[in-house]
Amino acid sequence: MALTPRALPPRGRSWVMGILNLTPDSFSDGGRFRDARDAVAAAEEMERAGAAVIDVGAVSTRPGAADVPADEEWRRLQPVLGPLRQAVRVPISLDTTRSATLARALEIGVDLLNDVSALGEEPELAGLAAERGLPVVLMHRRGTPRTMQAAPHYDDAPAEVRAELLAAVARARAAGIADERILLDPGIGFGKRVEDNVALLADLPALVALGFRTVLGCSRKAFLGALAGGGEVGARESATTATTVLAALSGVDFLRVHDVKAAADALAVVRAVRGR
Repeated sequence: MALTPRALPPRGRSWVMGILNLTPDSFSDGGRFRDARDAVAAAEEMERAGAAVIDVGAVSTRPGAADVPADEEWRRLQPVLGPLRQAVRVPISLDTTRSATLARALEIGVDLLNDVSALGEEPELAGLAAERGLPVVLMHRRGTPRTMQAAPHYDDAPAEVRAELLAAVARARAAGIADERILLDPGIGFGKRVEDNVALLADLPALVALGFRTVLGCSRKAFLGALAGGGEVGARESATTATTVLAALSGVDFLRVHDVKAAADALAVVRAVRGR
């Protein structure tokens, strides 16, 4: 029997969502957590460092990534989810686009669906999330991970992304997902040029003003290297922290990051200055 989802932390401040990749090919930490014990230990450390949500995924969505069969996705997830559910007290987010994967994971215990296709790949996913009362992150993306960076183009990235996210909201509502369980993510780096990502960061207050909870994932992405003079993935943490502060000042609810402590420290300073 599916477990009752753990509640997300309340609105009114920004929270850290720690990234736990169970993949061999993710752009930042691929292959790091192939052993279930290492993955769970990493999640426990994230919780101690200040993560309010752990986001776990077993399929890389980096630019150019190949698709992974559903049985392989589950093979990576299955040995981790049970021990993870027992080890941490915070909600667990599942990064998947597949209804079969979500159904199996719900029997073990997950609390949030993070769908990078914004309910665009599998219609059954929306119905399952609605039936189980699960909050859903609708992330903006054009194309697939394999194709999305081939030749992205926008005339007005912020306006187009907001419009396409509202279309995803309509899909969620039609399936019975209540507005209070919908979270919006502009999909930084997913089918966007550097200038599009910058424009979307500047537009975060308008995204927040739509009234839904919001998620932002900029952590260590290539556009930060381009803006900060290049450098390897691991050298982008300072630039990532800058986006964390920008997002918090704009009212974003969740910052999806690899380095939880860096983000939590930055948010603590923002809260001290703003008084909340």
